[in-house]
Amino acid sequence: MAERAGKEYTAFVPEDLYKRIVREIRRERYLTPYILAEKYSMALSLAKRVLRRLEAEGLIELYSPNRRASIYLVKAKKK
Repeated sequence: MAERAGKEYTAFVPEDLYKRIVREIRRERYLTPYILAEKYSMALSLAKRVLRRLEAEGLIELYSPNRRASIYLVKAKKK
């Protein structure tokens, strides 16, 4: 683990943290890599990887692709 500015960063997302992210994104209207990185104390590159995984699973959709900060919309939960 590397330490930057007093925070610990890991190179992967533990499965329990990923499940927590999946549960908690339902409350958000949109997500960016920066939002995830700050909320869960992870590197931006890792947050981007998590967002791509969530998109592949169909939980979020890419709204505005951008090289620096893509914006994802959280899909409404099906009833």
